[in-house]
Amino acid sequence: MKHLLPVLFLIMLCVRIDAQETDPIKVIIELVEEVAASNEDEDSEIDFEQIYEHFANLLDNPVNLNTATRADLEQLYMLNDFQISSFIEYIKNNGKMMSKYELALVHGFDDALAESLYPFVTADSGYEYVARSDTAKFKDMIGRGRHQIIARTKQLLEKQAGYKDDATSKFQSSPLSLYVRYSYQYADRLKWNITTEKDAGEKYLDFISGHVQYDSKKFLKRLVIGDFQAQFGQGLVLWNGFGMSRSVIGTAIRKRARGIYGYSATDENKYFRGVAANMEFHKFNVSMFASHKNRDATITDSTGNVFKTLQATGLHRTESEIDGKNSISETALGGNINYEYKNLRAGISGIWHKFGADYVRDLQPYNMFELNSPSNCNYSADVRWMWKRIILFAETAFDANAKNASLIGANFSLEQNIQLSLLYRNYARDYQSLYAQSFGDGSKTQNEEGFFIATTFSPSRNMTLSGYFDIFAFPWLKYRVNAPSQGYSYAFRIDYLLNPAVKMYINVKQKSNKQNYTPPDGHIAMTVDRAEFHVKYNVNYTLFGKLLMQNRIEYATSKRGNEPREKGFMVFQDIAYHFTAFPLNISMRYAYFDTDSWNTRVYAYESDMLYAYSVPAYYMKGRRLYLNMRYSITKQINLWLRASQTHYSNRESIGSGTARIDGNRQTEIKAQVIIKL
Repeated sequence: MKHLLPVLFLIMLCVRIDAQETDPIKVIIELVEEVAASNEDEDSEIDFEQIYEHFANLLDNPVNLNTATRADLEQLYMLNDFQISSFIEYIKNNGKMMSKYELALVHGFDDALAESLYPFVTADSGYEYVARSDTAKFKDMIGRGRHQIIARTKQLLEKQAGYKDDATSKFQSSPLSLYVRYSYQYADRLKWNITTEKDAGEKYLDFISGHVQYDSKKFLKRLVIGDFQAQFGQGLVLWNGFGMSRSVIGTAIRKRARGIYGYSATDENKYFRGVAANMEFHKFNVSMFASHKNRDATITDSTGNVFKTLQATGLHRTESEIDGKNSISETALGGNINYEYKNLRAGISGIWHKFGADYVRDLQPYNMFELNSPSNCNYSADVRWMWKRIILFAETAFDANAKNASLIGANFSLEQNIQLSLLYRNYARDYQSLYAQSFGDGSKTQNEEGFFIATTFSPSRNMTLSGYFDIFAFPWLKYRVNAPSQGYSYAFRIDYLLNPAVKMYINVKQKSNKQNYTPPDGHIAMTVDRAEFHVKYNVNYTLFGKLLMQNRIEYATSKRGNEPREKGFMVFQDIAYHFTAFPLNISMRYAYFDTDSWNTRVYAYESDMLYAYSVPAYYMKGRRLYLNMRYSITKQINLWLRASQTHYSNRESIGSGTARIDGNRQTEIKAQVIIKL
């Protein structure tokens, strides 16, 4: 998670949705669960909030199949490049679709894919007039749209150390978290948003964000005033928002940039604040932006002119955290120019940013090549070329010191049911980019070289085989790795649809790399091999049409150097039911886990409220339960309630520092209401 949605939504080909009786909220939650299940970088921070936002917006403003461009179809994220080309060819040869249910007739589509798309597309000419026409007057846009209010609260019932009277670093307020958001939207023309949030322990509604976004089909395609994000190229220079480096559906490696768009999530760092615009001149598309905002940092002198770290937690609970709040300014200018002609698209991107204080790190050998100055600039050139069943893409970038990062990749459709992808990347150890987020094993677009190959094969309509192999090397030191190193990872998955009511998969993955290790009787760390292995079996099935069940068992091992191999497992049972007599949905889970340590932890996405998410790490020994309920008071008002608890059988405390809980239980309650007018 660590952005908007990469093409990993290919996995949603397996999602079965009843086209006639679709619960829109259930649809979105199922899609997010599929993305979480496919993520191979489980330590990454997937921005589920933005996934929810994107697909909720598509439910209200579906893509019109009869007027959709390639860019529109890419934003559905369920279609691969070859299916998009096939759809465009279908429209060209057969004319406009009479109904969206005609999708199943397109070459390369099947019933499951078509059903997954139905909630997010339309072929209705009436919608085309309302949502696509540029003839709407401004008074209509500000008076005939839809309002939405979201209010959410949550709290841990057990007292953490930071709330105790004798705490050395005491939290400033109650453990209650608050989130309030108001948004307005008129079709796909005009929207605005205000988001506020108070984290647990913070004194006030600590974060306020907002924007106004205007879209048209004329010269000025988009204008955003306020908070926004930007995605260009393949992420070597600039990529805010959702994105994952690897998925078991590895053929989805080409990033699909959204350009500029309004920001409405709650991450207090990964956005710009100012003005951004997108314009179109014939075959040229131009985006540009200017931003100025304050950022959290650790100040190192009394004048406030020097800082050593950028704080990314967004938490302001204690005096030291409050001291770093908005302590430095940052100014940024950037943009992108794209040229598209037939099957070729080429572009250039750039960003310049400057802090209002000197950036002076505490230098260590592993970070001596990272950004350590108050300003930097990055620029790149990217290209995408399509020919029949082959798509080539590449980007090369440079920083202010002319250090380079490059990648080149290709997607092949060997047959309708066979996809192959290749990608090579080479990021210099001293390439510096604060906003880059590209494909790689490391968390930064820096100090890495690697080659990735992936394939997806469907031997029958009921079975899909997919997997990847990635080999990588780090020419310089890394955090907790005191020498140049290398490694590899692989994963493969078998999806099987027994019938429309039962689907299952088996997923196997392994990663081998290097890590520092200090022997119990030693004082000097050495670099040793570390190997991690996971295998999981998951089955989803529906009983009586309304009762949904899910079972999963996952086994993990971890071995470092000559230490004994650590082991762990987790098993859970999910139950979800949609009542027909009254508008109530419930879902619950019972999970049991037993792992030797944090090294064999297991992650599992949990059903949560719309726009909220939970992906806890199951480790040590214990059990976890949750109950999630949604009640539709009216068509315009939905209420959620959620309670969860983790109980450890071999721990006397949970967490550390100010977050420490004395005891072996951790209980959280949540409530949320969404009002649409």
